[in-house]
Amino acid sequence: MITDFEQCLLGKYNNFQQAQSAPTLFSQIEILWEKILGGLHSKQWRRREPHRPYREGYHKIVPITETELIVENYNTDWTRRENCDMIFKFDGRAWNGSNLGDKCYRKGAQVVSKIILINNQLHSCDKGLDADGNRVWGSDVIYIFTKGE
Repeated sequence: MITDFEQCLLGKYNNFQQAQSAPTLFSQIEILWEKILGGLHSKQWRRREPHRPYREGYHKIVPITETELIVENYNTDWTRRENCDMIFKFDGRAWNGSNLGDKCYRKGAQVVSKIILINNQLHSCDKGLDADGNRVWGSDVIYIFTKGE
């Protein structure tokens, strides 16, 4: 199970096709997921700023069942991102991920994240909500990243 999940997740992604089709809606973003000693490493950056990732971290995979797992999230110094783990469930076609609970906060806002891994694509929507449920950062639109372009 972990091997199947890793095969879907690991690699370099971009949303160039989506960004070029709607440049006022989507920034050109690249994502890298790679296996390292002790877990996984991820980073995201704007296309023109490859050496300035705006998000970076380490991760460990914890299996629950044959079709469910948790991705534990860590900062770049390997300290835990408290309450920010994600649960992924395989539905027979795709791995569907979301926050494990509602207590993850970044930049003063509650983090709401959804990820779908299907074929060679990673679909992602991340946003931060204030106490009234208003979006204060991120997007309500799904970003579609393609592996290996």
